[in-house]
Amino acid sequence: MPGGRGERVEALKVEVGQSARNYLLYVPAGLQPGAALLIAFHPSRSNADEMRQISGAVLERLARDRGFAIAYPEGYEEHFNDCRKVASYSARTQNIDDVGFTRAIVADVVKRADVNPDRVYILGFSNGAHMAFRLAMEAPDLVAGVIAIAANLPTAENTVCRFAEGRAVPVVFINGTKDPINPYEGGDVTIFGSDDRGNVLSAVQSAQLLAERYGLHELQQMRPPLEVRDLLARWRDWGRPDKPQARVRLITIEEGGHTIPQAKFDFPARLRLGKTFRSDVPLESAFDAIGLPGR
Repeated sequence: MPGGRGERVEALKVEVGQSARNYLLYVPAGLQPGAALLIAFHPSRSNADEMRQISGAVLERLARDRGFAIAYPEGYEEHFNDCRKVASYSARTQNIDDVGFTRAIVADVVKRADVNPDRVYILGFSNGAHMAFRLAMEAPDLVAGVIAIAANLPTAENTVCRFAEGRAVPVVFINGTKDPINPYEGGDVTIFGSDDRGNVLSAVQSAQLLAERYGLHELQQMRPPLEVRDLLARWRDWGRPDKPQARVRLITIEEGGHTIPQAKFDFPARLRLGKTFRSDVPLESAFDAIGLPGR
């Protein structure tokens, strides 16, 4: 996906310990000093280029509209080191420092695009969403908000992460009820019966766990369901009047699969794991909830 007129797309490297790591940087035309940075983590068996391909149509449109830069990190051997103890990919078994990698990306983009290091937001899809959970738990000083797509929190016996002290990080979950990889109701995560990733909580339990951690209460229904074709998106929110910056939101896509909701992009056949909600509204709502409303 080439950059448009006045936009910048760069393939860059940062040093993490003794290793060089790669990422893509997208800067929309006219980005203002002090803008926000979104870091978009790809799924398992993928890379930064593919994450940009499958999400850039909606994310880069939002970046232009709302005025933020996007970094697409490249995983270690196609994966990120998330919190799941059972996961067998090399990023996990070798305990690759992907939290340090994220900090290095932020420092590099601050220098290149003059973004605000206090306005760093994380979006992840599948394994990338589990990496987003790790950052929300272990690096709340770095992260201003998280959007996790197609992932539930791992169960207590399947996690290696612990909550660090710090601010309550707004988190939005976007999950489909017919996801063949990430079970909406919780249970074992596998890739078509192999590559066991261990057990996860249900989508509702995941949202409730964070809400309890942050001392939030479920709010009355704030938004009516949205129907697009034969799919329905429903919203549940947890918050507190005295903590307006703290929010947990669960966006449930009824009959939705292991995909990113968006209006324009068609997932390639090998990634088409169920139905896609054909609207940008869930992601727009997610950005609003984490505090990235615009310029």
